[in-house]
Amino acid sequence: MMPTMGVPQIALIPDHIYNLPFTSWYLIYGGFLLLFSTVMSIMNVIDVRRKRGQSTLQPLLGLLPVAAAWTLIISYLHLNPIILNHHLVPFSLFVGVINAYSVGRMIIAHLVKTEFPYQNVLLFPLLFAVFDSAAPKMGWPWPGYLGDSTNQVAFVFGCLGLGLGVYGSFVYDVITTICDYLDILVLDN
Repeated sequence: MMPTMGVPQIALIPDHIYNLPFTSWYLIYGGFLLLFSTVMSIMNVIDVRRKRGQSTLQPLLGLLPVAAAWTLIISYLHLNPIILNHHLVPFSLFVGVINAYSVGRMIIAHLVKTEFPYQNVLLFPLLFAVFDSAAPKMGWPWPGYLGDSTNQVAFVFGCLGLGLGVYGSFVYDVITTICDYLDILVLDN
């Protein structure tokens, strides 16, 4: 991007940064904005809770499921480069379903004033896969049932199917519950 914009290359800018394409700079910009927005939101929540005399730690615990999910996602991709290099689309769709399911449950919990949903059933297969991939590499007496290639690919597609099934049933339950409450027949024949 920099050569296209006519920015001269100086010694302080490494070649790999100077020659980054627009798309990479756009992703860096988006990541920076996401990080900035998240940090500012956290600071805002802490400030409001402090002014109200409420616990500032309680809302931060809500970030634990997100941190756990992304730790598992990054660990799984690091341990299984075949998925990262050749089957990232179905895995990315599965990650999207994990996030959609988590956010949907958070919204519903907020609307009906129930406890925050700290758990996500879709993380359990991923937790197993990370353990299954890491244990043999760490020298633990575990055979590594998923192996390195074919079973990992089947696992990813199985997780995608499981995720779509769980999320689809969640969406169906939410829609039918709202329709029953409002006495409207949206999904009936």
